[in-house]
Amino acid sequence: MKKQLLTTALVSSILGFGITSAVAQTTVTGNLDLSYSATTHEGNATATQKGLNTRGFGKESQINISNKGKLNNGMDYVAGFSFEVDGIDTGSAGMWNENTYLDLISGNTTITIGADHIQNPDRNVTNLVGFGYLGIDGINNVISSYSKHINTNYGAYGIGVVQTIPGFGKVSANYTPDQTGGAASNDVLNGLQSTQIDANESMWEVGFKGDFGVKGLDIGAFYNRADRIPSATNTDPRGMRIDGSYNFGNITIAADYARVDGIATGTGTTAAYSAGGNEHKSKSVGLGYAINKDLSVGYAYGKTSSNNSSNPADEKNNVFAIGYNLGPVTAQVQYKKVENHANTTDLDGEQFSAKLSTKF
Repeated sequence: MKKQLLTTALVSSILGFGITSAVAQTTVTGNLDLSYSATTHEGNATATQKGLNTRGFGKESQINISNKGKLNNGMDYVAGFSFEVDGIDTGSAGMWNENTYLDLISGNTTITIGADHIQNPDRNVTNLVGFGYLGIDGINNVISSYSKHINTNYGAYGIGVVQTIPGFGKVSANYTPDQTGGAASNDVLNGLQSTQIDANESMWEVGFKGDFGVKGLDIGAFYNRADRIPSATNTDPRGMRIDGSYNFGNITIAADYARVDGIATGTGTTAAYSAGGNEHKSKSVGLGYAINKDLSVGYAYGKTSSNNSSNPADEKNNVFAIGYNLGPVTAQVQYKKVENHANTTDLDGEQFSAKLSTKF
């Protein structure tokens, strides 16, 4: 990965108070992903959707700006933000709230303020060679029931702490006064706008990522809980995920268990809130095999059950993937098949996708 380094020495007062900064280093990096997907809808769909094929390109580009150095009290700091433009982000607030943070570091302890930066459970570790999440999105205008980010609040502005335990991993805690991803006032002088602050109640999350000192092991465990949104649900939304992968030689195996309560996962509407919220339990396993240093193949299987009496069928996902390393560019091809999409009986589908990625 190429990096453009802009190093400056700043020895000037700030706002006349005599506060100075030591030597700081600014780094600019980025990435570009371009994909193509073709999805077919089958089974239990409306008359206009049966046999419907959807095709199109996907795109994500991101620029990351980061600055690090030392404070005059001896602590380290890292600050940064990103400009991310997915295909659907153009002109939206989401493109301006990506990976925004200020970290204050003392030894193995980091206090972090911002959004989309602290460690989080927004991952499907069992899709080892493919890309994205296990489930197919968009069939019948609903999302897959397979848990994605389990209601995590990492995308909302808040404050957190990360404690590194050498030889064990990292333990974290994160608090956000508002559950909405990217919710913050438009400038620091308007922090009391009722439409921005605490509009959707507060939320907290605790988590762990580490290897317990075992080479090739990657373990994650997260739990979060949100205050009830008034007049929306009788249940405080909560989520949890435990996952892990282990690499030995050319083979990697992975497993994932996730549970979400009180949120409308898989429905695409807010109907589940008024009913007291759904409960979804997701399980998956994955296998990856490196044929050589450049070519890998993988398979993942996931299943999600729901307690929603209107959508009681288990959603099942199968993912087959091939990945090839071209040096500065990586190529991935995958095939997904879903049964009982969004826990809807006989709502099935297939999807073929390909992606090219590069970083700079």
